Amino acid sequence: MKFGIMASHQYPHGDDLRKRLDELFSTVELAAELGYDSVWTINHFQSNLATPQPISMTASLIPRSGTMTLGTGILILPLFHPAHIAEEFATLDHLSGGRVVLGVGAGYRDNEFAAFGVDPATRFRRFDESIRLIRALWSGETVEHDGEFYPLSGGTIGIRPLTPGGPPIWIGAGGRTAVRRAARLGDAWYAPGNSPNPGYLPKHVAVYNEALAEYGKDPASVERPIGVELYCAPTTQQAVETALPYARTEYATYAEYPALRWQRDRFDELVRHTLLLGSPEFLIERIGALRELGFNHVIFRPGWLGMPVEKIHASLRLFAAEVFPAFR
Repeated sequence: MKFGIMASHQYPHGDDLRKRLDELFSTVELAAELGYDSVWTINHFQSNLATPQPISMTASLIPRSGTMTLGTGILILPLFHPAHIAEEFATLDHLSGGRVVLGVGAGYRDNEFAAFGVDPATRFRRFDESIRLIRALWSGETVEHDGEFYPLSGGTIGIRPLTPGGPPIWIGAGGRTAVRRAARLGDAWYAPGNSPNPGYLPKHVAVYNEALAEYGKDPASVERPIGVELYCAPTTQQAVETALPYARTEYATYAEYPALRWQRDRFDELVRHTLLLGSPEFLIERIGALRELGFNHVIFRPGWLGMPVEKIHASLRLFAAEVFPAFR
């Protein structure tokens, strides 16, 4: 079992961004020292939180992350030209020594699509075409692509990736159709662990496995990442008392977007079913259940809006000391 952290670089607009980034960098350096396996950056535009952009953030974490895998969790692919992303991630692949993953999703915030003049009704077709073109460019061969959105004739990439064929592509997806798309186009399905429906994960793992087999891929050979919310303290009561107020604030902020209003209305269900706030023993039990479903890479946000960095570091240290040994 691998464990990674989300570099949650989202802050209130009035915060001292330089100070917050220094805290983030210290958190990533600590995670590398403690033996965490990966670190992931965030992508949003015109957000209600100050959100530094993921390609720049990923590059800034390369010298601070030891041997950790670095990736975007996730990049909103329909808002970028695929030739741009192919070049950027080929560059990151070299800068990181082959440690980078391109994590992508189709997006959901209407204001982001409006800002880029992208019709959200086209996002899935753009998404599909972008991945196919990125992979073609990463081959290093001359590309003839008669696409709906990104036609390219005689195109070649300026720098070939260090990794043959390019970095892995992980696809964030929630619904049944999107999960099947992840199986068809991606190297991994980056599963969301925040559904308040306890039946969601078993059902969609089955959908993913069936689709992998349908597309001729071995279900046993793919990485199985899942994103969760997690905080570790000596007792579950301490974990809840420490983390829940900050998590509630962050989820209320997300819920300002129409597509996420359900997170405010159903926050108590999220707490019961998906927020992993607890003692090492509690977390070992819950992560063990995820392992039983087939997941082998747990990625979590180590803190929420306003949480002091000392509390974040305490959780990371305790989790590494007490939970890692149960799964490694």
